[in-house]
Amino acid sequence: MSDTTAESTGNGVAERVTTTSDATERDTTTSGLTERSPSVAERGLRIAGIAFWVLLAAGFLLRLLLVFTPAFYVDSDNAIVYLMAKDISDGDLTFFFWGQTYGGTLLQLVAGGVMAIVGAHIEVLSVVAMLFFVGGVLVLRFIATKAFSPLVGNVAAILYWFSGFYTLRISISEPGFYGPSLVLGLGATALALRQPVRRPLLQWALVGLAAGLAFWQSPMGAALAIPGVLILLVRSRRHWYRILVGIAAAIVGALPWLVMFANSLNALAPKSDGTHPGLRSFATLFTSTMPSIFGLQGTVVGYLTAAICLALLALLAVLAVLGRNVWVAALLAGTVLAVIVVVVGAGTTLGPSDYRYTVFVLPSLAVAVAWLVMRIRYRLVAGITAMLLVATLTVVQVESLFPNLSFGTQSRYIVGDIRSLGQYLEDQNLAAVYADYWVAYSLTAATEERVTAAGLTNDRYPPYQQRALQGDEITVVVLENNENDTRMQVATDLPPFTRAVHAGYAIYTFPITFDVMYYPWSLF
Repeated sequence: MSDTTAESTGNGVAERVTTTSDATERDTTTSGLTERSPSVAERGLRIAGIAFWVLLAAGFLLRLLLVFTPAFYVDSDNAIVYLMAKDISDGDLTFFFWGQTYGGTLLQLVAGGVMAIVGAHIEVLSVVAMLFFVGGVLVLRFIATKAFSPLVGNVAAILYWFSGFYTLRISISEPGFYGPSLVLGLGATALALRQPVRRPLLQWALVGLAAGLAFWQSPMGAALAIPGVLILLVRSRRHWYRILVGIAAAIVGALPWLVMFANSLNALAPKSDGTHPGLRSFATLFTSTMPSIFGLQGTVVGYLTAAICLALLALLAVLAVLGRNVWVAALLAGTVLAVIVVVVGAGTTLGPSDYRYTVFVLPSLAVAVAWLVMRIRYRLVAGITAMLLVATLTVVQVESLFPNLSFGTQSRYIVGDIRSLGQYLEDQNLAAVYADYWVAYSLTAATEERVTAAGLTNDRYPPYQQRALQGDEITVVVLENNENDTRMQVATDLPPFTRAVHAGYAIYTFPITFDVMYYPWSLF
């Protein structure tokens, strides 16, 4: 049975006819929900929004708790980030990761500013790093919402936020610039594509600044920003003065890198281990690195993971083309560019230990999966179920990797009892030494620079080396029985030495000074 109503003007001519049926359920496509009335749709969106914020907070709390457990570890790369932030808090500003011509220090500058107020603690660095990743999650939510719907945005953001323990670990043991690269790269795209805009000059200024800062942070951050900037450039091609504002803002944001580039062409040179991996790393990124974030391994699992990832990226390409969806196109193009930058820039065959690079691929994959989840008939239920499921699976993975996990900060460093080593060196009045790369900066961080250690390889910070050379004798610390220790015991081209062993470390003392870096040291 149907009701037909007509509205007419004063002269009796009908202008609108509306027909409804009480036997047919109306499908409101707003936000991807199947509902009976607008109020129900709004209620569904509200529930999904609450679920998002609750799980976002739960993920932050989980990370914060893990910082105070053995699940939180510090290696030399993480230790360097902390030492940089600590030095910044003391007024020693630096704009690139020690020993590199790339890797901006926005994270360290922010963390150092906080440390100047609350004191130098490695937990401060972790909290600031987590907040950068929260920013990345919120920007991804915004992009997915604009691309599809609020529900897709909520689901995609939580899928990314809980994408396994190893990506979670990056947000608490930051290698230096991954969170800032993510939030600035995606942020530049979000600002560039947002329409309508009341103040286009302000938009261009913000886009340029975000893109410039992303470029300073890392090439991956720039890759994420480029597609959105290009789209805005096409849209504004007749307004050259807006573009000039954007260029000026980009120069300001990228100024540290531009200064570096002006002094060294190596700022553009990719790393290389001499193997020239080429196209192989495009494959291993998906067959080896991607499975590792879930703790998976094996040839079959690797190929299956690669097939799923490529299928999801292909799905986004289809949705971008068929739907003429610039949001999806920009996100996907940024991901592809980031993959190219990672493969070319890494200069080595990517493997399981390179899981940090997955943070630039996962946003697109999360959006694709969220879109698929929304194809299920009961979309609200499916979306919330998916969010709860990934959160649960991440917690389960943490539990499986760290059974009987308890609070404690004694085992943070991956190279043994580094605190005991530090105390031993302090007791011996050894304030400056050389050490294996993976020992050096962890030792320096663990002792809060009461003992400084210059790396035997990849020396990152010349002042530490200068301190190690200042005395009348030289001390070298290596892991007991590793390659360096074995070679030093039988070496004939080294000065006379004494060897002591403490807590799994071999401490060599040379009574004279010599060029330590001339000796061919191994990384491990």
